[in-house]
Amino acid sequence: MPPPSPDGPAPAILAPPRHIFFYGTLMYGFQLRERSRIEEWMRFTGCGEVAGALFDLGPYPGLTEADGRVRGEVYDILAPGPLLTRTDAIEHFEPTDPAASEYVVRRAVGCRLDDGRTLDVWVYFYNRPVAAALRVPDGDYRRHLARRGRTVPLL
Repeated sequence: MPPPSPDGPAPAILAPPRHIFFYGTLMYGFQLRERSRIEEWMRFTGCGEVAGALFDLGPYPGLTEADGRVRGEVYDILAPGPLLTRTDAIEHFEPTDPAASEYVVRRAVGCRLDDGRTLDVWVYFYNRPVAAALRVPDGDYRRHLARRGRTVPLL
């Protein structure tokens, strides 16, 4: 199988990704992450980027398919069932009926890690209009919050 492309949709994926990508309030150090109690089901792999555009939706960001890069954290999934069940619930994603997911869908995409490796990762995409939202120009939510004088979202 060819390596995943962080510049667009991943090539055909033969098996579910063994990694997950967080770009917002599920990143390390955020209140939602602490409350989610997901640490035992994953292990930090590194930081990296996926293709897309990031928008500030107020208390959290939303990733959309678009030209651009979005920074985040990649984790090796140690316990797929419990981890994805918990993160799907947090993100209000219905894996058995994605069309019923009002705001977010989970997809497999390519991710380029800072060390140069590429991996297939699960990532949550926002699937609502973002016309009124502020685009995060560099795709880095943590840096965006610091520039705006906010260090922890209001979740």
